Amino acid sequence: MATDVAARGIDVRNVTHVFNYDVPDKADTYTHRIGRAGRQGREGEAITLLEKSDHQKFRKD
Repeated sequence: MATDVAARGIDVRNVTHVFNYDVPDKADTYTHRIGRAGRQGREGEAITLLEKSDHQKFRKD
């Protein structure tokens, strides 16, 4: 478990899953979060829990 600031600065090996309990407002923050899983050519999975109010953040017009 880590904050967004800590997640950008640490290199934890063999992370296979990232669980997002809340959704950040900025797309690049989300990208950095989910990019922690499956690094260096390995597979990884990101699971994000959304509320109805979060759905709009993931829609493309």
